[in-house]
Amino acid sequence: MTADASRRYPVFPPFTEWFDAFAIMGGWDGKGPLPGIRVEELVEDDAFVVHAELPGLDPARDIDVKVEHGVLTIHAERHPDPREKQRSEFRYGALARTVRLPLGAKDDEITAFYEDGMLTVRVALDAVPAKARRIPVERR
Repeated sequence: MTADASRRYPVFPPFTEWFDAFAIMGGWDGKGPLPGIRVEELVEDDAFVVHAELPGLDPARDIDVKVEHGVLTIHAERHPDPREKQRSEFRYGALARTVRLPLGAKDDEITAFYEDGMLTVRVALDAVPAKARRIPVERR
């Protein structure tokens, strides 16, 4: 095999791929390994609510929500439009975000719905005492 045949890629990637590599390493928001999903967290009534911006997706095909060990994970995939474009600034591919659930979150009482490009995940909460408690230390 000659040296020319073994090198299929240039020594340095195109300039635009450097930005994509940066996004994959830590996400633009620094929250995870994939480009991040913008979220808003709030507590209303007896529930912890997460709103996630995911415009233009099909929830049945493109969005996956799961919870494991007190961490909510939202994973989405944006597929490119097959029509030929003159110019596009849209980002396609995988998006992900994890959110740590608060104390008292009920993992078995979670609902999610998608409307107008916004994913809303609602997690039921148990009443958790907010007051700190002092623990006496014994001398032995």
